Amino acid sequence: MMIAVAVQAQPQALTFSKVLQQQGKDPLLFVKEKLDAHALLVFDDALHSALEPFVFYNQLLTDSSLASKLDYIFIEVFPINVQPYLDSFFRAPEKDTALLMKVFQDDYSGYGWRYQTYLDLLTTIWDTRKRSGKQDKLQVIAVSPPVYWEALHTRSDYELFQQSLAARDYFMYVTMLQHMQQFKQGKKGIFLTNTRHAYKNIRNAAGQLYWNTMTFFHQWHPGRACSIRFHNVFLSRKRKKESNGKKTTEGLSDYEYAWVLPANGLWDSAYNKTAMRPLAIPLAGNVFGQSPYLGNHAPDVPANTTMADAYDAVIFLTPLHASQLSARMNFFYTPAFKKELMRRIRLLEGDDLSQTLKQSGAGTLEAYVERLSACQSVQPNTLAPRKQP
Repeated sequence: MMIAVAVQAQPQALTFSKVLQQQGKDPLLFVKEKLDAHALLVFDDALHSALEPFVFYNQLLTDSSLASKLDYIFIEVFPINVQPYLDSFFRAPEKDTALLMKVFQDDYSGYGWRYQTYLDLLTTIWDTRKRSGKQDKLQVIAVSPPVYWEALHTRSDYELFQQSLAARDYFMYVTMLQHMQQFKQGKKGIFLTNTRHAYKNIRNAAGQLYWNTMTFFHQWHPGRACSIRFHNVFLSRKRKKESNGKKTTEGLSDYEYAWVLPANGLWDSAYNKTAMRPLAIPLAGNVFGQSPYLGNHAPDVPANTTMADAYDAVIFLTPLHASQLSARMNFFYTPAFKKELMRRIRLLEGDDLSQTLKQSGAGTLEAYVERLSACQSVQPNTLAPRKQP
C-alpha cells in the first residue's frame, strides 16, 4: 500500500519542532506521571504487528517503580475464554510457554496469533511477577468476547459470531470496569489495544459519537482514563467498495483504505530533525493536537475534528523509516492444531479455497498450512517511508 506524504511548509515544521523541544519528555517518565493522574492508560499501538510499542511495554514492566503501580494489564486481542490458560501460565512455578498454546491458537482470525511480541510480553510479565513475589499484582486479563472454534462448523456459524461482536467495545469496557472495581479501590491498569478501540471523542458529521472502548470511559468516567497513541502510520478509510460477500473482524472488507502520515508528514519531519530519541508529548493545546484528525472515521467527521479529539498524548519511539514489524513464531502449531487449522481454513474460505492456494503458491492445503506455520524474523515496516519526506 502507498503512504500519502505531502511536502511540508518549513515554518510549520519549525513550529512542530518547537513543541517537541519544549514539551517532549522521556516516555517512561511521562507514563509514570499519567499513571499518577489516571487509573487506566489506553495504549494504541497503531499496528498490532508493530515491534517498537512492545519493546516499550517490556521496558515499562522491567522498571520496578512503574510496574509496582500496576494491578492489571488488559489485552484486547485475547478473548476471555483463554483466561484459564493465561492464569495457569502465571501461576506455574516454572515458566512454561506450552501452557499458552490455546491463547495463541484461538484468536479471532482462526489462523492463530503469531506475533512474537505478545509471547515476549507475557514472559516478561511472568518474570516481573516472580521477581516482585506478589502473585495478586500485575494480573493479565483477556477482555474480548469469547470465540469457541469448536462450535463453529460452517461459514454461517462464523458470520453469526462476527455479528456478536457488534457490542465488543462495550463488552471490553464493562470487563475492565468490573476488574477496576468501578474505579473505587484505587486500582491501576493499562489497556493494550489499537486504533479502533482507543479514540476518545470522535463524532460523525451529525455530531453523534462513535462509541468505542475509550469513548465509554471518556464519556462516563471523565478523567479516569488517558488515551496514548504510539506514532506510526494512520489508517485512512476512503470509500465503500463492492463487497465480495465476506466480512472480516477488522471491518475493512467493504472499504478502500490507505496508510497516511499525520499533518502531511510534518510530525515525522519535525521528529526526525529535532529528537531522534524516544519522546512523549501531550496533544492538548499544541500544533500536534490541532492537526486534522486521521483515523477510521475520517470520511465522516466535522471538518474541525483534530487529533486531540482522538487522543490525549502521543509517544514517538523511533523514526518511521527505521520502524520494524514483529517476528512471527510457530511454537503453537502442533500436529493437532495443523489439522484443526485445515478445518478452519476450509470453513473460512469455502469456495475460494482454490484461489487462496493459488495466490499463496501452495499446491495443497497441507503445504499452505506448512507455509503459515513457518517462523519469520523481524521485518522492516514496509508501510513506513524508507526515507524522510
